[in-house]
Amino acid sequence: MAPVFPVHKHRFPLAGSEKEPRDKVVRVSFSENLREYCLNTTIHGLKYIGTVSMTVWERAYFFLTFLIVTVCSIYFISNVYIKWQSSPIIIGLNPIATHIRNIPFPAVTICNMNQVRREAAERIEAHTLEQSVLQSICSIDGDFNVTTYEGKWSVVKKLLLSATQPCSGLLKACRFAKHPEKCTEIFQSVFTDEGLCCTFNTLDSEYMFQKENALNIFPKETSDAVGRFRPILWTPETGFVSHPTNNSFPRVIAGTGVTMGLAIVLDANVSDYYCSSTSSTGFKIIFHSPTESPKITDFAQYIPVGSENRIIITPKINDAAETIRKVAQSQRQCVFANEANLSYYSVYSRNNCELECEAKLILENCGCVLYYLPKLYEDTKICSRANARCYEQIRSSIAFTANTSLSCTCLPGCFEVSYVPDVTTAELQVGQFEIREPMLSDVKDEQYAKKNLALVYIYVKDTYYRSFTKGELVGFTDFLSNVGGLLGLFLGFSIISLVEVIYFLTLRPYCTRKRHQAKLQEPGNGLRQDPRRDLLWFGSKPHGTTAVQFIGRSFGQEYQDRLHHHQYQADGRSVMVTEIAAKIKQIVHSRLQQAGGWLRNTFRSRRNQLGRAFGAPGVPTYPFYE
Repeated sequence: MAPVFPVHKHRFPLAGSEKEPRDKVVRVSFSENLREYCLNTTIHGLKYIGTVSMTVWERAYFFLTFLIVTVCSIYFISNVYIKWQSSPIIIGLNPIATHIRNIPFPAVTICNMNQVRREAAERIEAHTLEQSVLQSICSIDGDFNVTTYEGKWSVVKKLLLSATQPCSGLLKACRFAKHPEKCTEIFQSVFTDEGLCCTFNTLDSEYMFQKENALNIFPKETSDAVGRFRPILWTPETGFVSHPTNNSFPRVIAGTGVTMGLAIVLDANVSDYYCSSTSSTGFKIIFHSPTESPKITDFAQYIPVGSENRIIITPKINDAAETIRKVAQSQRQCVFANEANLSYYSVYSRNNCELECEAKLILENCGCVLYYLPKLYEDTKICSRANARCYEQIRSSIAFTANTSLSCTCLPGCFEVSYVPDVTTAELQVGQFEIREPMLSDVKDEQYAKKNLALVYIYVKDTYYRSFTKGELVGFTDFLSNVGGLLGLFLGFSIISLVEVIYFLTLRPYCTRKRHQAKLQEPGNGLRQDPRRDLLWFGSKPHGTTAVQFIGRSFGQEYQDRLHHHQYQADGRSVMVTEIAAKIKQIVHSRLQQAGGWLRNTFRSRRNQLGRAFGAPGVPTYPFYE
């Protein structure tokens, strides 16, 4: 049979008692509130510490165990936090492949190894400004004290346009996606570190540069385009802003195979060589994103004369998940488009950032800028050979990775597209047998073709390419799950446990005090019940005898006599009515509990309320673990 809690003889003290005056407010102490929290919290182990029926050694054992598991949980949580902060990014293959129609054809920049035509160089008179500019372009040392070097961009640009081979002479025939094209309509001139070169499928200057500041590196003087092609905006992060068509650029990859790519015939005109950046004849070619300015000198590949070349392009796509935007740049190691702070280029890339950084450092240390670097102002001085020692030292310092005094720390873009070429070469044969290439049908001189011409095919071979995606290795949700799992494993801690701590620290003492004050203000209520007994009943031991009533038995005569004796000592009949109503309510409630499952209620009653009569003489105790 389930026990009902012991009834104290002096549980209801009389109103107006000398020991407990009515106007006195008894506050619940911190230790009593802490003990009740230990008995009722959902955190494992604390209920053993707050159980008064256990010895001091038993409580000390569970308290020490609680401290040990708490320290262990803190240690493992710190390891999870360090991993979350130190390596939050992981790079993996995107499970969704990218179709080639969503990727632009690579920008192709081609330069003749000859930087200045012999015919134009021989016309320049000695000890003139043009000669100083010529020496600067060809990297020829000379006496710069003979004439005043003005270093104006307009003078340098004029000489480059007149002294270098134009695109109309470099490109003899062009074809894209099976359609023959006029080379000067699909290629445009561009100033690079190799002089004047020709580029295909690059972004239009309207979208590539800051409109209000940029000095265009695409000279309009050499362009023969009639405006048949419409420029559109493309960035690695947003893709094509509008739908690309056959008459728009940058152009998309039309298809796979050599016939759907770009085919060009190049003419080096070796007899007109004056100064070259290499020790051979031929061409330099580089493949880059349409939003970038290329670096020919350091990264271009050679195309020899008298050769037929097939170049298979493999797009390398890097993108990022939206969730890593909140991660610091130093941890994710990439830059989003809205975080870019470039002054010359509109679209961020590491290559564009490095070009701007190099121009800024040379301008600050040498007072001039190399002609192919970004220039924000028309009156910016262009470096000559007299400044060679200064700017070469700056460039070497930037390229030397161990140097920390002068460096360009440009992070890659979170969204970038690069192109990896695979080149195969064969000897070009013209005039010896019938060929099916119509672009060589006009070439009759075999010796001239071997010494000056090169045939190049550029294409892709796959329809889909997978991108490398940067994502969260340990996100906040994963971190929270790991922390919650560790706290649950060691302590049984949950969000409700945190709510309980807040409740017992703030709301519980406040509500107890309010309830006590409300009882004192009730009219005709002279009773004052100690809130400490209402919470825990760990008060002083009751005097006299107590009785235990079991469910299913009526009140004994001895209990009835004590009850009537106590009632008549109270002030008025209201106390008697209140006590009888409380006992009837207790009996009804016990019956309902028995019907609902007396096994579960027995354990709960023993754990929470049996301590009320602990220590009373003659009253048996029921440890909760029996």
